[in-house]
Amino acid sequence: MRNSFILILLIPILTACSAPATEPVITPTLTQTQAPSITPSKVPSAAETLKLAITSIDQDLPGAAPQRFGEEFFSGSFHSAPVFAPDGNTVWWGGEFGSATIYTSQYIFGDWTEPATISFSDSIDTYRDPFISPDGTKFYFISTAAIPGASLTSKENLWMMEKEGEAWAEPQPLPISINTLALHWTVSVGDNYDLYFSAQQDGNTDIFLSRYLEGAYTDPIRLDAPINTQEIEITPNIAPDGSYLLFTRIESRTAPPHLYITYADDSGWSEPVKVENVPYCISPIVTPDRAYVIFLSSPSSFSWRDTTFIEELHPNNR
Repeated sequence: MRNSFILILLIPILTACSAPATEPVITPTLTQTQAPSITPSKVPSAAETLKLAITSIDQDLPGAAPQRFGEEFFSGSFHSAPVFAPDGNTVWWGGEFGSATIYTSQYIFGDWTEPATISFSDSIDTYRDPFISPDGTKFYFISTAAIPGASLTSKENLWMMEKEGEAWAEPQPLPISINTLALHWTVSVGDNYDLYFSAQQDGNTDIFLSRYLEGAYTDPIRLDAPINTQEIEITPNIAPDGSYLLFTRIESRTAPPHLYITYADDSGWSEPVKVENVPYCISPIVTPDRAYVIFLSSPSSFSWRDTTFIEELHPNNR
């Protein structure tokens, strides 16, 4: 086996996963920008609303060089990067691993509400690593809550909720073919809801794919090389149209986690390319406008940069 279970492997890299179960201290935004007055003749577009919401967390928009994100809004330690609803009016993020908590805030009248913990079901008391589909109709998270009728307990499993009107339906576990795997960290879906996630199997920690066909998820398959290697591949983030995949690769027990990108082509996936100016990256999440990628740059910080590298590193442009 090339590695043990991912939590053991990443102890030297991300101590938050083995830290005591203490909830992070979250403080509300200290400085906010106010939304302009809206008249019937000027209703902001979805893109404008998203930009207002994001700049209300951090007004200092980045370029190609990574910089810290939301230092006055987020505090504590984290396990997954912020995920924005398609309209930008809600954000979710995972507290440190031991907290087993997802935090959320809403953008209302030009200001973000104070972060609060979420609970989607009376039968589920642990929540980690949120993700929402590009159309906002499906919400995914990981929990150690018991799956009804399953013999496996106290392991992380994937759950999904679907939008019913303005509310979320009761969370449901994904198929047992997915949840028998040793799952960990953030997942991602595209416009077609195909699910990308990382899991440990046969001693390897790799990225898997489960297709969404006729309203159900198929048995997962491990992605072939060149995505999966003898190294550790985790936290995939698929483009809505499936044209590229971001993920984290960890080359050795002592190496930092790096951001990689691979592109879909006629033969499968291109050779992944490291984004060289991102020295530490876990849980890369692209904003709904596809303009920025936000990621863990340490167990207690988020960073972001623009997404110009997606076009620049494409095989046709190198």
